[in-house]
Amino acid sequence: MMKIRYAKEADIDLVRQIDSTVTKTEFKRWTDNAQVLLIYEKEAFAGWLQYSLFLEKIPFVNRFYILEEYRGLGDGKLSLLIWQRMMEERFFDEVMLSCGSDNEKAQKLFESIGYRKIGALDLVDGKQEFVYKKTLPKPEI
Repeated sequence: MMKIRYAKEADIDLVRQIDSTVTKTEFKRWTDNAQVLLIYEKEAFAGWLQYSLFLEKIPFVNRFYILEEYRGLGDGKLSLLIWQRMMEERFFDEVMLSCGSDNEKAQKLFESIGYRKIGALDLVDGKQEFVYKKTLPKPEI
């Protein structure tokens, strides 16, 4: 069973297992602003999601990673849907995310839950980063 929770500053070592480039300073800023979610499968750390506000108004997933051994269980899809619901409850109208042009599994996942590709960024290594957007339903009050 998948569980998701907000990260605390002390969780940095879990995240650094996946992304060693994360600094203590930025992780503290993210956790202070409740912008990091940790994903668990049967009590084991399975991945993470970090977002910020694009143009100071659109939630944008900057980092999203499910550990290899937990892929295919639906945790990625469910964690994105939970995050979207959280953004709906905060009255955001849309959300965005991106992935590498070579990451076909992520592209299929994003499109399967209603994201549409709105553009691509050319990266310095000759690769592209596809940008996706999704309009959220208005929350019921």
